[in-house]
Amino acid sequence: MIWKRIAVGDRERVLVIRDGRFDTILGPGEHNLFVSPLTRLETVVCRTDGLIFESEWNRFLLKQRQDLIDTFFVLVETSDVEVAMVSADGRLFHVLPPARRALYWKGEVEVTAEVVVVIDAPEVPAAKLPALERLGSAAPVTMARVAEGQAGLLYLDNKFTRTLEAGKHAFWNASSPRVDTVDLRRQTMEIAGQDILTRDKVSLRVNISAEYQVADPVMAARSAKDPAALLYRALQLAVRRTLGHRTLDEVLADKTDVDETVAQEVREELSVCGLRVGAIALKDVILPGDVRDILNQVVTAEKQAQANIIRRREETAATRSLLNTARLMEENPLLVRLKELETLERVVEKVDRVTVTDGLAGLLTNLVTIK
Repeated sequence: MIWKRIAVGDRERVLVIRDGRFDTILGPGEHNLFVSPLTRLETVVCRTDGLIFESEWNRFLLKQRQDLIDTFFVLVETSDVEVAMVSADGRLFHVLPPARRALYWKGEVEVTAEVVVVIDAPEVPAAKLPALERLGSAAPVTMARVAEGQAGLLYLDNKFTRTLEAGKHAFWNASSPRVDTVDLRRQTMEIAGQDILTRDKVSLRVNISAEYQVADPVMAARSAKDPAALLYRALQLAVRRTLGHRTLDEVLADKTDVDETVAQEVREELSVCGLRVGAIALKDVILPGDVRDILNQVVTAEKQAQANIIRRREETAATRSLLNTARLMEENPLLVRLKELETLERVVEKVDRVTVTDGLAGLLTNLVTIK
């Protein structure tokens, strides 16, 4: 027989195994073990800094050595519907999932556990959120952030539970939580490049624009897998029904208008799905190349005809003015004389020298004769 001396530090514990069988746990200090030369002695040093005891001997200790459990450990257990928030000196450091047992070292810090029944309280208290965020992925929770202008739809075990307001939320994973966010702000849907055939068999390509808003997020989630896709299809059908009953000229004359009856039907159909649809309009009408060239020629011809009408109107006005002037001159000889003087003045401006004989009458007679 021999004595074996073992020194254990303040932050250490030593597991003693003799011939493969668990013997005891040594606390801080010096220990002398009486060992037979034929005995195989094993010692396992465990650090207590991490607090959690992880060893292949866990199950044995829990079943066979309750005395050691009471002396060295804090035992925390959870059922299938419970989680435990384990704290060291009041500071959360570990969350034990459902249906688990764990041993935590007793020692320098006080280990306490708060057991939560997740069936009764699936949402994590707001005061615990900062600590759980600090633990990160080690915490068995699902974090959800609902932005301003959004609503969160909470599902527990695939069953809708309630609507979440804007803010930060967390739920225990044991209840299989899922949060779907829905945007409640006004949105615009653009549908580009829709090929439509008008009543007079002209093929058009149109761009559609519509304003919409989710009025009831719960109804929208229950009524349709994708409410936006449902609106997309309804708008396509509405525009086809509208333009299919119009000629090309009617479409071009009022291209921003969708038949109000059809638009109202779309609004009523989508209101059942929790959507509020606003203005629906044809944003752009794109013509085929050959039709566009023909319309350009028509517009050019119309503008030329309008220009000819204006030109004829101006010529008629000028002729009427000349006729009125001639009638005045016929009735007033003095006006004829004034007109002759004006003409003479323009003629004199074109020559270097004018010799006047026989006075003004001779000048008029010799230079200009107005009949």
